[in-house]
Amino acid sequence: MALAALMLLASCGKESSEKKILSFKFAAPAVEATISESAHTIVAVVPFGTNVTGLVPIITVSEKAEVVPASGTVVDFTNPVDFTVTAEDGSTVVYKATVTVDPNGGGGGGGGGGTGDPTTWSGDINANTTWPDLGLPVDYVIDGYVYIDGNALLTIEPGVTIMFTGVGDGFSIGENAGLKMVGTADKPIRFVNPLNDNHPGAWDGIRIHSMRNDNQFEYVEFVNGGSGDDVITVYGKLSMKHCTIDGALHQGVATGNEGVFTAFENNTIKNCGGYPLWLNDPQKAGILGSGNTYVENGTNMISLNYYYLEANTTFNNQGIPYYVNDGMCVYDNVKMTIEPGVEFAFDYDHVLVVGGDGRFEANGTADQPIIFRGTTPEDLWDGIRFESSRNGNVMNYCQIKNCGPNDGWSVRSCLYIRSDAKLTLTNNVFGPSDYNGVGIENISNWGNITHSGNTFVDCAGGNVWLEGDGEWNGVEYSGNLILDDLP
Repeated sequence: MALAALMLLASCGKESSEKKILSFKFAAPAVEATISESAHTIVAVVPFGTNVTGLVPIITVSEKAEVVPASGTVVDFTNPVDFTVTAEDGSTVVYKATVTVDPNGGGGGGGGGGTGDPTTWSGDINANTTWPDLGLPVDYVIDGYVYIDGNALLTIEPGVTIMFTGVGDGFSIGENAGLKMVGTADKPIRFVNPLNDNHPGAWDGIRIHSMRNDNQFEYVEFVNGGSGDDVITVYGKLSMKHCTIDGALHQGVATGNEGVFTAFENNTIKNCGGYPLWLNDPQKAGILGSGNTYVENGTNMISLNYYYLEANTTFNNQGIPYYVNDGMCVYDNVKMTIEPGVEFAFDYDHVLVVGGDGRFEANGTADQPIIFRGTTPEDLWDGIRFESSRNGNVMNYCQIKNCGPNDGWSVRSCLYIRSDAKLTLTNNVFGPSDYNGVGIENISNWGNITHSGNTFVDCAGGNVWLEGDGEWNGVEYSGNLILDDLP
């Protein structure tokens, strides 16, 4: 009897560790939330017009447990709210409660009045809003264009799938607003086409006009967008990592005048009708990080669409060529650095100029040469015109080919070296060329050029063309001189 009494006393003195939220609802409006015990999340969808800044949750918790904020307390649900449950023994657990407004007047946990239907959204977002994962095959349906305005931030949580109703649907993020989408490898966020239109261009795209740092896309999939132009257009600022664009009527991603990437890495862009990347000026290529993949695109090159390189830029190897459709010019103490394996494709009759006090460093390797070429063997470009007298200009293990059109233009060479230019040329291949391999404006300046190991391939007008008055191998000459090799 004494032993039994001691056991009973010990049992009565043990404190409970139970700490669950058993139910979570609102009386006005009459909505009961969905509770995920495994994820410790609470999701409620309230009717359109509900003021989420002053809702009163009615909460039931485990016996002998307490919750903060307490049941019956007025709570602002503009952003997700943490509810901390404390057991009798002092242990705690935190549930994250998210309240979303249904623009179509529904209500209930899980969206669509708890019927299993997705939440349809149409119109503007003017306050901070979170779209949680409702656990449905499609969580949200977008009907029309959604404008995120003011200082509003739309946060889309991992696992959410968003479907569009047609080609005119998309998102526009205003200059002071933001869009944060951070999924995971296991729970990506997905933007998909309507069920009845499984083709590129089935919905429009996402237009980012703001410079907010919380514009973040991570582990987001965009399927069959780009009906207007691009799936994603960056006029402001965006960090984009581990994302996939699969299918676009035109480009995958494009930048506007002020658009900039704070990060761009480990992304996959495929099955786009145009370019995977369209950059409105070439220095934005310097922000492209590693791990990006571009496959099965209509023109599988990165398009660079402005003549002047206006800031120091390093071009790294993205696995596909950079397409230069308007030529490129490096001036004003700007340095162009090109890493091994990079390839440039120039449009017909365009040129790369390194002039004034511009700086140029193209260091390839025997295994990964740097290639400068025309877009096709028939589309001859005008080659490189070198005018800079800065020290340290280098071309090493470069191939300059499909150039030098014999059309009367003054350069007509893969590489044309102007007077006073300084350059180190080693292990390069010049040609095929429709005219010369290398053109030199003034032989008297040849002492500024360091060279070795260079070769020539199919230069129709001669390997090297010397221009002007000077002395060649102790013999005075005037005019032009064609040589088989570099002197």
